[in-house]
Amino acid sequence: MTLLVKWFTENLASKLISLLLAIGFWFYVVGEESIEITKTIPLAVRTPSEKISLVKSSTSFLEATFKMPRHLLSVISSEDIKANHDVASVQKAGDYTFNVSEKDFSLPSPEIRVTKIFPSSVTVTLDEVIVKKLPIRVDLVGEPAYGYRVDQGAVELDPNAVLVEGPKAILEKMDAVETEPIQLVGRVRAFRRKVAIRKVAEVKVVGEGVSDVQIPVHAEFAEKELTDVPVKPLGIPWEGHYVKLGIERLSLVLKGPRVILDPLELKDILAYVDVEGLKSGAHEVPLQLILPPDLSLRDEAPLVSVQVSKAKS
Repeated sequence: MTLLVKWFTENLASKLISLLLAIGFWFYVVGEESIEITKTIPLAVRTPSEKISLVKSSTSFLEATFKMPRHLLSVISSEDIKANHDVASVQKAGDYTFNVSEKDFSLPSPEIRVTKIFPSSVTVTLDEVIVKKLPIRVDLVGEPAYGYRVDQGAVELDPNAVLVEGPKAILEKMDAVETEPIQLVGRVRAFRRKVAIRKVAEVKVVGEGVSDVQIPVHAEFAEKELTDVPVKPLGIPWEGHYVKLGIERLSLVLKGPRVILDPLELKDILAYVDVEGLKSGAHEVPLQLILPPDLSLRDEAPLVSVQVSKAKS
C-alpha cells in the first residue's frame, strides 16, 4: 500500500500534466474523427430495357452530404462520385417518382456515409423506344462566290435517308435529320463531301450515320441591256461604191454568266454589219457581234438597213 501511495505521489506534477495531455489528445481525436462535406453529384437513371428510354428528369444532379473519417477527405475530394438509380420495376412509358437512397451512390470506401440528399425524390418521364426512317436534309452554310449559286433541288445524297432510334414522342415530331454544316463560302464549282448526320439528344442513328453529298455549284445566269451601242460597217462594198447604215447606234440585251455580264462595258463588244462586196441598192443585213466568251444575244440579231451607192467620180 505504501509503495502504491508513493508511486502516485512521486512526480505528481509530471503525471498530472501527462494525464491532462492524454485526455486532451483523446478529445481531439474524438472531435476530429468524423467530418462532413457536401458535393454536387451527377445522377444517372437507368431503364430496365432498351425498349424504354428516359425522356425527362426533374433533376440531373443531387446535393449530397457525406460523413467520413478525416483521413478520407482527400479520397472523396479526388474521386468522381456518381449516383445511379435503376428503375427496374418499370415496364411501360409514363411518369414515375422514386426516392434516392445511399445505395444509389458509388462510394470509394465503406467508411463514407451519406447523411443528406437533396432532392430526396426525383420524377422521370419514360417513353417507348421506336425506330423510324427519316430523309436526310443537307445543312448548307454561307454563299458561293459572287455570280454563282447552288441548285438545292439537284443536291445528291447517298444514302438520302437513315433509320433512327429514340423515344416515340421525339421521333413522331421529326420529319427529317440534318447533316453537319457544309460551308459554301467562295465556291465556284461542284464538290463532294462525306458528312456526318447531326446528333439529336436522345436519338441514335442506326448504322454509320454518314452520307456522301454531291453539291452542284453553277454560274448564275442573268441578262443585261446595253444602250447606245455603236454599229460599224465592216468590209468593202462593190468597187466604186460606198455604204450608209440606216442606224448608227442601237440597244442590245445580252445573256450569260452574271460574273461576266455585270462588269461588261461598251468597249468590250463590237457590233458590226458585213458590207463586203455589196452592190448598189438597199439591203437588210443582220447585225453581227464579237462578244466575250459565254455571252450571247438574248433575241435574234436585228437587221440593219444598208444603202450602197455609187461614188461620184
